[in-house]
Amino acid sequence: MKFFLPTLILLSISTHLYAQKNTEDYLGSWYTLGLNHRFTEHFSITPYAELRSYEPTSNYNLTFLSLNGNYHFKNNQTLTVAFAYLDIDSVFDADDKPNTKEHRLLEQYAKKHTLGVLNIQHRFRLEQRFLEFTDRNEIQNRFRYRLSLKYDINKTLFLGLTEEPLVNFQDESFHENRLYIGIGFNVLKHAQLQMGYLKHHIRQSNLNRIQIGISIQTDSRKTKTL
Repeated sequence: MKFFLPTLILLSISTHLYAQKNTEDYLGSWYTLGLNHRFTEHFSITPYAELRSYEPTSNYNLTFLSLNGNYHFKNNQTLTVAFAYLDIDSVFDADDKPNTKEHRLLEQYAKKHTLGVLNIQHRFRLEQRFLEFTDRNEIQNRFRYRLSLKYDINKTLFLGLTEEPLVNFQDESFHENRLYIGIGFNVLKHAQLQMGYLKHHIRQSNLNRIQIGISIQTDSRKTKTL
């Protein structure tokens, strides 16, 4: 009986510590791969893949796959429609619950311009999200605006900064924000590697993530001859 109270206290403390284990205590990761292929002056496609983990190399969180169709109606302006599929594990620890599935449609307008030494892009996006939870299905809509700044240090290195608030049309309107700062490398003429830090605020959580991404551009347009 004399060991009962200390044992109970230890069990209570360990249970409390386990309950406090959450994603904010860990440095997670986002790994991305984006390809852009230009067919004509006006049309291109962008396959895109993203893998997120609660920890740098383990503890699966999310897979994102999308295919974008782009219409370049001006040199610096693009309209996009896309379809995306997501597989989402929203539980930090291992569990046997089915993951949430999402099918997403999106419409987007993007514009690029320069301001002094900065390359700037504005991206406006509408999303229709078809979510399949374990006990119900939902349709959600939201709006996103992303401001991207790029500064070329030299022909090889550049700095990048993006700020993206997301507005939900359902409850908790301002429920998410993404702030990214990083460095990029032009590893080949049409390929870039970027890595940096992402501060991801989502609902009541403030998450710290490393983000590493590769982007590749290809072009099948015929070279004009004089």
